[in-house]
Amino acid sequence: MFSFRARDISASGTGDIVLSLFLLISIKEIFSRGNGRGYNFPRPPNCLRQGCGSNRIWGHGSVGAYFYGYDSPLFLRRYRCADCGCVYTLRPAECWPRHRTPIMIVLSRLIHREKKGVWDTSNGLTRQMQDNWLRALKRNIKTYVGMSFRGSLIDGFHELIAGERIPILRLE
Repeated sequence: MFSFRARDISASGTGDIVLSLFLLISIKEIFSRGNGRGYNFPRPPNCLRQGCGSNRIWGHGSVGAYFYGYDSPLFLRRYRCADCGCVYTLRPAECWPRHRTPIMIVLSRLIHREKKGVWDTSNGLTRQMQDNWLRALKRNIKTYVGMSFRGSLIDGFHELIAGERIPILRLE
């Protein structure tokens, strides 16, 4: 029923391991059950950290996260491995870590920008936010696809996805 995909999103130098586990469920469905507090998030069967594999996974509260199109936070369930201390945050798969806008909306806005030359600023997404996506996309294409890449930005977006990279992730 649920599929877990793990991605290490730990901050460098902290020593803590933080993993996001992505659930194949929509933000809308979680909100429909009480902003996440009433949603029955699945418990990971064991620790997914390489070399651990412990089955002692305990509840570790919840954390509020704001997503595009919603005025109130969605409370995401967290779990902690009792043996290695790894913390898991369960997130909907339609958004990347550190982003609150669904992937399909990001892609549609980038396509609009490439075709029309201007940003679509309807529905609350600012030009500045979309400019940040574009700058990160260009830098990631140069870094991971290569300086000699001559395709469109959307082709580069898809190349990064195929290479299991987040096209608009900024790590500085």
